[in-house]
Amino acid sequence: MTVGARASGPARPFEPYPLLLRPHLYRRIWGGARLAAWFGARPVEVPVSGPTGEPVGECWLVDAGNLVENGPYAGVTLGELARTHGAALVGSAPAERYGARVPLLAKFLDAASDLSVQVHPDDAYAASVEAASGHLGKAEAWLMLACDPGASVLRGFVRDVTEAEARAALADGAFADLLHRVRVREGDVVVNPAGTVHAVGAGCFLFEIQQASDLTYRLYDYGRTGADGQPRELHVERALAVANLTGGPYAPHNALPEPGGWRRAVELPEFVLDACRLTPGAPLPGATTARSLELIVLTGGTARLSAAGRTLALDRGTAVVLPASLGSYALEGDAGVLKAAVGERA
Repeated sequence: MTVGARASGPARPFEPYPLLLRPHLYRRIWGGARLAAWFGARPVEVPVSGPTGEPVGECWLVDAGNLVENGPYAGVTLGELARTHGAALVGSAPAERYGARVPLLAKFLDAASDLSVQVHPDDAYAASVEAASGHLGKAEAWLMLACDPGASVLRGFVRDVTEAEARAALADGAFADLLHRVRVREGDVVVNPAGTVHAVGAGCFLFEIQQASDLTYRLYDYGRTGADGQPRELHVERALAVANLTGGPYAPHNALPEPGGWRRAVELPEFVLDACRLTPGAPLPGATTARSLELIVLTGGTARLSAAGRTLALDRGTAVVLPASLGSYALEGDAGVLKAAVGERA
């Protein structure tokens, strides 16, 4: 019996171990050169999708479509494992909320140009209006890994605006003037709950953690054309239906990791994100609980992860899923590490 048949056939007891995932690169009109350089030299071929000729803008590290690269489930997608084994993999909290599916998506973004101004719906809107897509709503957060001097993002309105004001600004090309332009630097965290109007700016290289959704409504795109030479599609009606038009001050907080333990970077009902700086000779113990899986991503350096009688060598850009039923594990090395899990509902 093949590995794929084992995971997708009659349910068998789940074997929890650290799941090393194969990344997937995506070409984007606004992409840069860093991700192709990072992942192009890997011994295992990394798939690349998107219009030929466009630069690589995203690396999806943890998603339902990512293949497991190690152990008994090698060659099986993370989504297949979630459908077959449910809470043993994803945890009781996401299983109760979303069913037997991967609840989170983790990625790197390399923006050489500004991204479109966009907004994402919440779970209720996704379930009622976008049910056919199969996507959840989309809360997201960014942690800046590197920023060019003067780099910035757009995030939220500077003041309360009406729908009529938003439409008028879209018509005359002044929509971005209604939004906060927030300067960012390495370690800054920007949190975008569903409904937050936002855009990554040129010169930002970041880690993004979000709900498992690709529902994006573009409001404004600077008049750019796509690979086909046509203006890129906008989704103004759906965007304004879900956008939070209230305004107010906003500033990112900085979460540069410190040696010796985890530092909380993001805490939302949908997910939490912690950062740590591993130092040689100081192993960091951890343990999953039945409540949620954990995602481990290295942002730099090298490390070893030990659990379930296995040891994985990790380097920059490696992503590992720790099943909820795994239990204890340990990290050691000289590296920047991020850890994400499903958050607590209020």
